[in-house]
Amino acid sequence: MDEEIKQMFEDHERRIKILEGKPLEQKKPESNKKDYKGLAGGIRLIIDNEFLKDPKTVNEIVAELKREGYHHSVAPVSKMLSVDFTKNKKVLNRIMEGKVWKYVLRK
Repeated sequence: MDEEIKQMFEDHERRIKILEGKPLEQKKPESNKKDYKGLAGGIRLIIDNEFLKDPKTVNEIVAELKREGYHHSVAPVSKMLSVDFTKNKKVLNRIMEGKVWKYVLRK
């Protein structure tokens, strides 16, 4: 039994020396391509395309999302803009012009 344990330790030592001699595997850098899935991804896409550098209404944003292939109704878009992108992530500002809320990128 002692001989088996000694052999096992020698085998482990040999494996460790082999592993220590090799350089660690380098991780590939992630690509700059962002994930534009779902409604939040669509909004990130139009933000990255600088669509919101000027104030836009929710209806204008919905129209742009549809043009980009994201088909969502006004209610979820409005909630995503006001809660996620304005309150939580603080990417957008919401301003009142007339009686209509408009969204614009924060500076």
